[in-house]
Amino acid sequence: MSFEDEWREWHRARESYAGAEYGPAALESTNWLITEPAAVEGVPGLWALTGDGGIRGSELGTSGSIVTLRGGETIRFGRRELRVFDRNGVVALRVFNPRRPQRERFSAIDAYPPRKGWRLRAVFESTPGEHITVTAVDGQRHESAVAGRLRFELDGIPRTLTVTRNAHGDLTAVFADGTNGIETYRFRFLVVEEPADDGSAWIDFNRAYLPPCAFSDQFLCPLPLDENTYTSSIRAGERAVILGR
Repeated sequence: MSFEDEWREWHRARESYAGAEYGPAALESTNWLITEPAAVEGVPGLWALTGDGGIRGSELGTSGSIVTLRGGETIRFGRRELRVFDRNGVVALRVFNPRRPQRERFSAIDAYPPRKGWRLRAVFESTPGEHITVTAVDGQRHESAVAGRLRFELDGIPRTLTVTRNAHGDLTAVFADGTNGIETYRFRFLVVEEPADDGSAWIDFNRAYLPPCAFSDQFLCPLPLDENTYTSSIRAGERAVILGR
């Protein structure tokens, strides 16, 4: 499969994921609860924290039934699906609705055409024991372990890309560039291929993708670090969500 065909397959998979019935565009609300039961818009019953990392729903209209959700458990009321969201030990109740207008209007993801020139050589340097402060879009901060830094050149200028590891063990980064707010969303995400044993690596900006908060403002995405913010324009990867009428 050619470079362009591999990219198109990746792009099709991204659009399928983004527009899925319970994909990111369906996130309707993120509800921060307390131990005192309270109503959640759009779903029956009263909802509260259990105190041990779970969420309990009561007064659900069927003989006073009670449900408890933990971890990856979900429950549906009509078309809406409820999930537990855990942010560094603090949990919230998320409501996904396939009939959310932004999900129903989702049409595609605009992206730059793939170019081999945006697959850049880099050198990976591991940084054991180092931590950074990550700030989310709502201003909340938390400490995260740094996996390492990739050194590369952008427009002939030496740059670094700080990466962490996600829950799957992949090297990931959040970055911003000169296209943001004009041609692309305000920042983008990137998964980096695992470096070779000698530290040689590739950064493929063609695979830069929109963060979940581009599809719903109820996501709490991390913002890019200062060192991952570039004045140069990276015209590669996903640009913006396209909504139909």
